[in-house]
Amino acid sequence: MACRGTQRIEGGNDKCKDYVLHTRELKLSTDRLYQPGGVKINGKLIASINETFTAALTDEEICKYLKAIDNIRSNNAYNWETKANSDSKNSLKKAERFLCKNLKPATCEDKLTEGNPSFDQELFDKKVACDADDTKRWRNCKCKIIQPNNDEVVNEPAEVYGCLDSTASNYYCLTNDCVDNKPPSHVKGVGCDFQKKYNIVNNYVFCNKPEGCLTDTKNKVTSTLNTATVEDNGTLQGQEGGALAYINEVYDAQKVIIKKANDIKNFLYLKKDGEPQGFYMTSTWNDTLVNEFAAALTIEIFRTKGLDQTTFPFQRVTVFSPDSRLLGHFSIVPNTELNGGKESINRVVGKESSRLLNYRLKFHVGTQIMSPNLIDMYRKALDSGSGTFDSTYSLDGEGRIIKDPITEGLMSVLKEKPIGLAKLLK
Repeated sequence: MACRGTQRIEGGNDKCKDYVLHTRELKLSTDRLYQPGGVKINGKLIASINETFTAALTDEEICKYLKAIDNIRSNNAYNWETKANSDSKNSLKKAERFLCKNLKPATCEDKLTEGNPSFDQELFDKKVACDADDTKRWRNCKCKIIQPNNDEVVNEPAEVYGCLDSTASNYYCLTNDCVDNKPPSHVKGVGCDFQKKYNIVNNYVFCNKPEGCLTDTKNKVTSTLNTATVEDNGTLQGQEGGALAYINEVYDAQKVIIKKANDIKNFLYLKKDGEPQGFYMTSTWNDTLVNEFAAALTIEIFRTKGLDQTTFPFQRVTVFSPDSRLLGHFSIVPNTELNGGKESINRVVGKESSRLLNYRLKFHVGTQIMSPNLIDMYRKALDSGSGTFDSTYSLDGEGRIIKDPITEGLMSVLKEKPIGLAKLLK
């Protein structure tokens, strides 16, 4: 059943039971699989059932979508488990999460309003009987006896909501008084947050500036900002290992992406000089770097998902050592409206910019480039920069990084058509 949490099930009853499911449309692609673009509910692609869309739906509409999801998974004619590809399964899970998140727990008023899907006839009858008894008053969805001395009602604890999973980071008893680490009976279950901390040594700064994230350092993953958090509203209960397994699934997917970036990196390489190389190496990146980069992406995926970003919002990530040495700069290509899962990011690609190159080279004065046969080409690229400002550094006759003694400003760049490092390094 889609949405197993308390939002849909109340008192053992399914609040969606009286609604008819929305129409479904599933089309097989040429390879005989269901792609996200071929699966619709009520005429809407499952990949577009996002936070904004579901927030505007009534409980009735949400129920119709949830029952359609139930049917897609259970209908033998669809054969969903074997015919749906991973993207389609993920899109359906994401749609389910959004729908469940916006299926609100029934209030006392909902239960007492005829025609409401949560209407409780038994509770309604109790209220009618209570109102007819002058010795009692209806308070907090219960009938209270009036005290004869002061006409005050003996109030029972009002219903409150909290996470009831003791393994979650927001477990009710972590911040509230409990007996034997068990929540009081009046606490009703809601979604729980699950966290996983990663060992992060370097600093990963995310931004949307092509020249790099030197100044825009608001969005970052560091040794202290190192935790991936996922909210489970009941949609992950059926997955083996639950929410933590889901975090691991996303993390493993990012490792694959980073390893692919290792094969297409595009940097100006320098010989080893005792300073940390980070990702600026021609050899294969070691597992420590790959794992840390994957962890940083995973953390930021869930962090931005928690801000209701349906598409991963950053196009660049710049990596620094703890002492501010530049270790790498990458462009990020996200998948539209798939943030919060293993398909959030399509690929990452190594990038150079004049500004970042200047910043990196200041720590490597005297270091020789990896390919001395390209001295003249690199020197011209460094001297012309990107066409917007002069490079601070150049190369001597042996291909060593030197501080450029000539600083004539922008006009020197305009004297000849710039080559630019991006063009050179393609």
